[in-house]
Parts: sequence; structure tokens; C-alpha cells
Amino acid sequence: MCATKKDPYQEVTDSLKAEENPLVGSQVDSASSETFGPEKTTHVDDFENIPNHDPEKSDDDIHLLELKLTDETEKNLRLQAELDNFRKRSSIEISNACKFAIEDFALNLLPVVDSLEAALGLQDQSEDQLKSGVELTLKQLHQTFERSGLKIIDPNVGEKFDPNQHQAVSTLKGEENDPPISSGNIINVLQKGYFLAGRVLRPALVVVAA
Repeated sequence: MCATKKDPYQEVTDSLKAEENPLVGSQVDSASSETFGPEKTTHVDDFENIPNHDPEKSDDDIHLLELKLTDETEKNLRLQAELDNFRKRSSIEISNACKFAIEDFALNLLPVVDSLEAALGLQDQSEDQLKSGVELTLKQLHQTFERSGLKIIDPNVGEKFDPNQHQAVSTLKGEENDPPISSGNIINVLQKGYFLAGRVLRPALVVVAA
């Protein structure tokens, strides 16, 4: 195997470059030192400052955390159970309220029915007796209405028409009435109305003066 022959001109060129740049190697070393800093040596003494690990203390801490977690879990389960029971009770109460909303009204209405049945069972009643019995039963019925929050809307003739309580079914000339009725006032009441707990359940049907 033949040895490689060196180029004499190349050797001279490389030598000149090395002489012209004597600081290249030192500059590289300096830059490396500035970038990365001086080499730091770790000694055995540095590890002496690390706190000692106590296995028994760690086990105690873990046990306390487990107890706390168990306690919080039980509290959460109790609260969830109470909430479910509250929802069930509320649902039952709402259902019963809907079913028995008219219970009191029905109980108050039963005596009126009893009076009507008793009146029908009587024989040989005069017209006056029948009328008196109906009037008493009607009074009893109105008392039942009042106890249940029902109030009659019964406007007077000549009273100002109120669209919030009255419903006009027709109009007539007020001056032809005796005595004359001013325009916009009630001439006649055809049907009474009713309030339920302060709200109009049914408006009164009236005739209004034009």
C-alpha cells in the first residue's frame, strides 16, 4: 500500500494561516468560558443540608389524610341523602296540594247540598215556604263563597263602567232611561261577577249607556 504524498504548497499555506491567527484557539476557549461559566464541582458536604426523610411521620400524615377523606365522604353522603328526602317530601306535598286544593271549599259546600236535599224532601210546601227555603240556601251558599275567597261583583245602576270588573254586552241611550243615565255608566246588570282572592274570576255582564 503506497503512502500518501503531501503537497508542500499546502503545508506552507497551513503554516502561514496558523501564524496569522494565533488567538483563534484562545478566543474560542474564552467564549466557551463566558457562555457556560466556570466548571462547578459538587462536594459530599452539599448533600448534608438535605433534610432527613422520616418514614413514620409520612405514614402518620397519610393516615390523617385518609381519615379526613373518609369523614368528608360520609358528610357528603349524608347531605345527599337529606337532599333526596327533601325532594321526595316536596314532591309529595305539591301533589297533595293539587289533589286536595278544593278540600275546604268542598266541605263548606256540603251543608248547602244537604239543605237543598232536605227542601226537596218536604211535602205540601207553599210557594212562600219554598221561596224562603231557597233564599236561606242561597245565603248559606254565599257564606260558603266568602269563606273560600269568593266575592260577588254586583254593580249598581248608574255606577261608572269599569272594564276591569264589568263586561258590556250592549249599549243603550242613557237619556231614554228613567231616570236618565250618563254616558259610560251602567244601565242594567244582567249577571253578577265574582272575585277569587282579589282577582276577577268572572266579570259582571252589564248594559252601558251610550
